[in-house]
Amino acid sequence: MSEKELLIKDLGEFSLIEHLVEVLGDAARGTGQGVIRGIGDDAAVLQVTSGQRLLVSCDMFIEGIHFNWHYCSPHQLGWKALVANLSDIAAMGGRPRWALVSLGLPPETPLKRVEGIYRGIAQLCKEFGVTIVGGDTTSSPRGTVLDITVLGESSRSKIAYRSGASEGDWLLVTGELGKAAAGLACLQEGIECDASVKDVIQAHLMPWPRVREAAVLMSSNLVGALNDISDGLVSEAAEIALASGLGVVLWEERIPVSSSAKKVAGRLDCDPLHWALYGGEDFELLLTIPGGKGAPMRIRRLVRSLKKTTGTSLTIIGRMVPPEKGVRLIKKDGSVVELKERGYDHFAVNNQN
Repeated sequence: MSEKELLIKDLGEFSLIEHLVEVLGDAARGTGQGVIRGIGDDAAVLQVTSGQRLLVSCDMFIEGIHFNWHYCSPHQLGWKALVANLSDIAAMGGRPRWALVSLGLPPETPLKRVEGIYRGIAQLCKEFGVTIVGGDTTSSPRGTVLDITVLGESSRSKIAYRSGASEGDWLLVTGELGKAAAGLACLQEGIECDASVKDVIQAHLMPWPRVREAAVLMSSNLVGALNDISDGLVSEAAEIALASGLGVVLWEERIPVSSSAKKVAGRLDCDPLHWALYGGEDFELLLTIPGGKGAPMRIRRLVRSLKKTTGTSLTIIGRMVPPEKGVRLIKKDGSVVELKERGYDHFAVNNQN
């Protein structure tokens, strides 16, 4: 650290806030984004569109639990923390609009690190038209804590819930699975980079929220239940099943395991299917679509529409079944395996970031 490098303790809270507003730029000004009063007062004043419902999500990232400065840059942290919230709004079928950012910082934190966090946030805000309207800063004795709350909107008839599935519905997922978990494994093992390793590390450190995909899916009027894959495919499928009073069957041969994850798994002697089932942080969308007559044609049209509009694939991976069947995987050889409904557990003793 150079002698001239500014530390948080050199600025003080109010100067830091003023400085970070400048770092955020347009992401904090909210011109034309429904912001009547943003940063600078006791509370933000926002104009909610008539006939819309307000959606709220928050996620906290704690140093040593959710991220590690050894392989996560400040920009990547800001980006990923906001992605987690944007994905939650997308999983309700909504449009993210505003965000509040709260930071706990050790006094010895370099200002450049905080600027990097906010630049990562600002870049993603610009991409999805989100405005930062407030937050908080405080001293932290044990590392950086970043907490983001996102507020979004959805029309009353376009909100999707986990409980929206029915027996016989098809279960589908966007994109590919297993990349984020593969990326984390690469970072932890420090393996030599090639194209596949770079791909999965990028997926872990700078994932992409399926906000635009959610808009296309909801406009089809076909979506029953909707969830995002933050804690793993099995965990999220089980959440839909439980909320809907059903069971779920997944087909191994249909699960879109990332080709990059497969290549990395070969180098690390790991199971890429396990990453896809339990790894989490892929932030893909998991959804149900009613079965019955005409369903295959409707699904094919939706698959083509999503691919054409967003470039994202959509794959049938299972079906909703009676509750007594639980959560099961049909293997490629036809055998059936009962799946443990586990994902990322924030209070597990063996968690690693």
